[in-house]
Amino acid sequence: MTDHLLSPVRIGSMTLRNRIAMAPMGVEIVGDDGLANDEVVRYYEERARGGAGLLITEVAAFAYPHGANSVHQLGLSEDRFVEPLRTLTDRVHAHGAKIAIQLVHHGKISRVDIAKGDPVMVPSLPEWRGSFDMVGDLSGDELMAMAAASGGVESKPQYREMTTDDIAALTEQLGAAVGRAKDAGFDAVEIHGAHGYLASGFLSPQWNRRSDAYGGSHENRARLLCEWIAEAKGRAGTDMPVWVRLDALEYRTPEGITFDDCQVTARLAVEAGADAIHLSAYGDSTSGRAFTEGSLPDQEARHAALSGRLTRDLAVPVIGVGRISPATGNEMIAHRKADLIAMGRQLLADPATPLKLTEGRAGEIRPCINCYVCVAQPFFDRKVRCAVNPVLGRELELADVERSAAEQSRTVAVVGGGPAGLEAARVAAERGHRVTVWETGEQIGGALRFAALVYEPNLRLLRWYEHELHRLGVDLRLGATADVDQIGAIDPDVLIVANGARRVRPEIPGVEQDHVFDGDDLRDLLTGSGDGSAIKKLGLTTRIAVRFGRRLGVLRDPGTVARLTERYMPIGEDVVVIGGGLVGVELTEFLVERGRRVTVLEEGEHFALEMAHPRRWRVLNDLRDHGVELVGQVTDLRIGHADVQFRAGDAERTVGADTVVIATGLEADSSVADAFRAAGHDPIVIGDAGGVGYLEGAIHAGFHAARSL
Repeated sequence: MTDHLLSPVRIGSMTLRNRIAMAPMGVEIVGDDGLANDEVVRYYEERARGGAGLLITEVAAFAYPHGANSVHQLGLSEDRFVEPLRTLTDRVHAHGAKIAIQLVHHGKISRVDIAKGDPVMVPSLPEWRGSFDMVGDLSGDELMAMAAASGGVESKPQYREMTTDDIAALTEQLGAAVGRAKDAGFDAVEIHGAHGYLASGFLSPQWNRRSDAYGGSHENRARLLCEWIAEAKGRAGTDMPVWVRLDALEYRTPEGITFDDCQVTARLAVEAGADAIHLSAYGDSTSGRAFTEGSLPDQEARHAALSGRLTRDLAVPVIGVGRISPATGNEMIAHRKADLIAMGRQLLADPATPLKLTEGRAGEIRPCINCYVCVAQPFFDRKVRCAVNPVLGRELELADVERSAAEQSRTVAVVGGGPAGLEAARVAAERGHRVTVWETGEQIGGALRFAALVYEPNLRLLRWYEHELHRLGVDLRLGATADVDQIGAIDPDVLIVANGARRVRPEIPGVEQDHVFDGDDLRDLLTGSGDGSAIKKLGLTTRIAVRFGRRLGVLRDPGTVARLTERYMPIGEDVVVIGGGLVGVELTEFLVERGRRVTVLEEGEHFALEMAHPRRWRVLNDLRDHGVELVGQVTDLRIGHADVQFRAGDAERTVGADTVVIATGLEADSSVADAFRAAGHDPIVIGDAGGVGYLEGAIHAGFHAARSL
């Protein structure tokens, strides 16, 4: 039930149809002039159409281009920005939603100023520059791309400690921007006082070392924010609410903002006229761990307890944020942990989440899998994208694909029930085609099914596909190999081949031993989706247990298997994983959670480069905290009876191993498509069958294949 989440609420003079707000997120869809173009208008329109009560825009630089983090963000420093924004607000209002614009000056993180060599406004000259612990797990290409987004390797910030005249001038610019926001039809204004930006810098004892009226005591450090609120309220009038976004605390920042500080700031902000408090968090901007603790947490509802304390303290609504699912958000509101719930990544994955909840269609909500692909893009000043939603960032071109029926209904055969095939089948069926899927396994999912076992958010995605293909009436033929005769029998108009990749074992001495498993072996043992040959590697008692589990069907559900493997798993205590890519690292995470001691060996210098780097930061650091040794630049591997020998740099090493897992060797498998071509068919080849692209590549390929029909 989500009745609390879907109930109306007021912020100041504004009434919202429900308590779901779209969180403000930088999406880099705007052109290089700060103007709201057709693409960004359609992006917000889709979230309004999807039923959110309130949309909060991405950061809009009120002194644009000064104080901007990217030229590809909204500006509101001149009258020329008003009319395009009026188009945006009109489109949002047409769907019954309200929209607030988030105003910001990025302060020390103003990449546009840094790139141009302009003064970077800060409360004080920095005495601490950060830990820079994020650097070690980034590739050289990623580091260069980040540097390019800030103007190049040679660009260095030219910090300027603000004078009182600077503060007064900036406050006037903010006020003028609020006036323009009102002219553009916005319903409300959010002042960004968090995430290390300028107002947050004044609030933080680490970044504010001033000795004048804007530094020292808490009241002094909050003075700039309160003056901004008063200025905004004066320009907005009584019919346009104004509120602020605050950091609950600054993670991994010495002398940073504490929650006690936040409580005082929130009280002062309300006294200055703030109509609500939007509670977020931040941390050391050079720390990968801090990023996934603060503004984009990896844990669900990480800050719920803190927003709950503010809710009890304040007479204005509190907006909670931080990876909050609809069910959790409903509970938070029911127990006064928040008054509204801001959803960010979930509304990127499925803009219609609120509408589906309202209409009782919760099973149709496409889940966010918390892979961080979306929020990785701004680091490189690139347009947003989503692993599970190919439409994101291309709404103008693609938003109507699934809503519009194909010109002619066609018979579509899909060979392979992995993520590429499932997405192709789903979208084709949505568009009115008659779809049949052949899958050699007893359940759909392919590689996604094993991924769902080792990483729980993937299980939500798998269950969504199961729900959607059933809802759409797709003909699923499980445990069936589609050969030329079977395909010929239905004579499809379109044949899509999505049989996935094949695994080639590396030529490592000792790889043939029974305690050495590859990914296909583990899928066979842990999910039952194989021919059972891997069971022969096990001891007699273990073989009996695994076969018994297969007969009972307990291996059919990855969620059940994940719980069972917390008690027992046919894997030794000391495990060596060979291959430190995404597959190897996710598997290591799974094994460590089940008490195994793991060493990961990787021939390259870096680990999990296929992961979006924010998630990579979190996972690799968590593994190190749990004692996992990540060894890079490994050569000369040899697998013994109870150990693995290798060379790391100039050193010869030996690591004990009860079990060795090979997590390399995936390559495209064209054999199925070639057989159909030889029989005269012209298949569309998608997913790993055409080239290993992992989950995001598979889903996007499936979508575009079905879109073309």
